[in-house]
Amino acid sequence: MRTLLNCLLLAAAALSAVASQAQTVDICDRTAEVREAILEALEADDCSAVDSEALAGVETLDLASKGLKALQRGDFAGLTGLQYLWLRGNQLTTLPDGVFDDLGSLGELSLSSNQLTTLPDGVFDDLGSLRQLYLTSNQLTTLPDGVFDDLGSL
Repeated sequence: MRTLLNCLLLAAAALSAVASQAQTVDICDRTAEVREAILEALEADDCSAVDSEALAGVETLDLASKGLKALQRGDFAGLTGLQYLWLRGNQLTTLPDGVFDDLGSLGELSLSSNQLTTLPDGVFDDLGSLRQLYLTSNQLTTLPDGVFDDLGSL
């Protein structure tokens, strides 16, 4: 009986260890420039074999002056430790809903020198740690009511 109990305890410990290991994340379907910047930050080559733990450990993503014309929802998914996101100097005209969801650690976001005309409602809602937001040199004509309400750290 004691041997069976020991075997069960060992099996439970092994399952727990496997469950706590980082999972592989496929980032291949992200916007090309975003994908390449993530791979560069991770010093990796294969977009289909990115480790979720490593992805969460990326602190800086430099997408400045990369010729970005559009982003897609999910481009920054899994980057929970991201602190600096530089998107300045591109050709962005709009931002998709939820593009910055789950970036609660983000402290600096630069969107200056793009061609943004408006911002989606709630675009900054999950960015409670944001201390610096750069929006200069865009073509913003209207902003949603309360777009900056959840940015208490600015």
